[in-house]
Amino acid sequence: MSIEEPTRVDGRIGTLPAHERTGRSDRGTEKVPVEQKVDVVDASWLLECSPSAYVLLSIDGAILFANPALLTLTGRIDTPLLGVRFQDLLSTGSRMFYETQFKPMLLMRGAVREISLDLIHSDGRRVPVFVNAVAAPATTDGPKRLILTLFEATQRKQYESELLRARRESERVAEVVQRSSDAIFSLTADGKIQSWNDGAELIFGLTLSEAIERSFASLFPDAYSGELATALTKLSRGNEARIEMHSTLKDGDPVDVSVILTPHMEAPGILVAFSAVIRDSTLRKRGEKALLQSEKLASVGRLASSIAHEINNPLEAVTNLLYILETQFSEPKAKEYVAMAQEELARVSHIATHTLRFHKQSSGRTSLDLRMLTDSVFGLYRGRLENQNIVTVNDSLRVSPLFCFENELRQVFVILVSNSFDAMRAGGRLIIRNRDIILYPSGAKGVRITVADNGHGMDTSTLARLFEPFFSTKGIGGTGLGLWISRDLIEKNGGRIRIRSRNRVSQSGTVVSMTFPHRDGSA
Repeated sequence: MSIEEPTRVDGRIGTLPAHERTGRSDRGTEKVPVEQKVDVVDASWLLECSPSAYVLLSIDGAILFANPALLTLTGRIDTPLLGVRFQDLLSTGSRMFYETQFKPMLLMRGAVREISLDLIHSDGRRVPVFVNAVAAPATTDGPKRLILTLFEATQRKQYESELLRARRESERVAEVVQRSSDAIFSLTADGKIQSWNDGAELIFGLTLSEAIERSFASLFPDAYSGELATALTKLSRGNEARIEMHSTLKDGDPVDVSVILTPHMEAPGILVAFSAVIRDSTLRKRGEKALLQSEKLASVGRLASSIAHEINNPLEAVTNLLYILETQFSEPKAKEYVAMAQEELARVSHIATHTLRFHKQSSGRTSLDLRMLTDSVFGLYRGRLENQNIVTVNDSLRVSPLFCFENELRQVFVILVSNSFDAMRAGGRLIIRNRDIILYPSGAKGVRITVADNGHGMDTSTLARLFEPFFSTKGIGGTGLGLWISRDLIEKNGGRIRIRSRNRVSQSGTVVSMTFPHRDGSA
């Protein structure tokens, strides 16, 4: 098997046909023009200077020839490689791959390209290489041999590693965006939706297929068309746009949203796309409204406390005057009128006193008489309850005092009685029962407070959302915070709350059960 002499042709290394090397053409003895003559270069020079490693192997992997590039790759400049098995120059994993995959595949196909292997350098480090190989057919005077070309792939491996790392980072970011509770999506310059994440589906109730290619403006009522047009003008100038808007979900429920639009520009300042980040601000706005309402209520409370304090002084004087007046009359009718005036005056005094108690903050736990608390709350609502034909029952004969924050439990009672009052517009029966119990499963002593009414009751969907902040069935008159606050106050005092309700036509009503552990009053 002979190798033709390599030659340099116009600065390139190659092999010319025999007739060009002899200066003759296959058409006769015509001389090759002078400008076509080339210099002959020895093949060994080509192999010596090649940046790629060339290796000739026997069928069992023994090295029969290797150029200097292989010595450089393996760091064995002064070590002869003839007779060394090529597999022994590889890492353990690459050696196994060579024996089980590379060699059988090469012998079966006759050639393989860009196979990744790791050489072991003399200093112990790995040198990644890509291998192209052919199986030279057997000649009449020798066995089949393997011809390998190797080139170092360190930089390419680093590039691939960086590319893989960037891809994984991009996938992580994409996953965060996709799973975000905020709506995050991209749009074309003319406002057509191109992507759609889970948050967008949650806020607007549209699936990916329903949203793609839909116009951005269609997500909002027509009343915001002017603001959207202004925002798009800002985007075309490369400026970010922020809008507070109101929209409607697919099922018709209203939703408040905060919108941030970010432009994506290309030279020379052309808007090619923009992205939208939309956050459901419904709860935030409800919270702001509730906070404002609570601040108003706090101001009213301070005013009421101040008025109650000022009323107490003249009330005491009037009470004394009525007592003196009662002693001056002997007629039964006059005494009856004085007694009625004293009763109503006592009621006014009672309301003023408890108004002051509501405003005064709890400084610590105290021993609370639940029967007296129940009477106190019923007294506050007595006029309205009687006007609405609601009968009240205070069943607190067998109950021990409860060690708790008095004003907080008083607030819970007021919220529950107020809810029962609203549920019985056509009259009914309201019972507050206080009992000593044994708590399960601890076996400790405790108290159960039950507030029951036969009002219109609640359905299962309402019961499921009772303790959700801002959820209300009272329309504009309700804040949706009463039971949410009550549960927090009950748990602060170590208790638990449970609510059962029924809204059947023949039988309706609600039962609120609260359990508290008895605490040592000295604690």
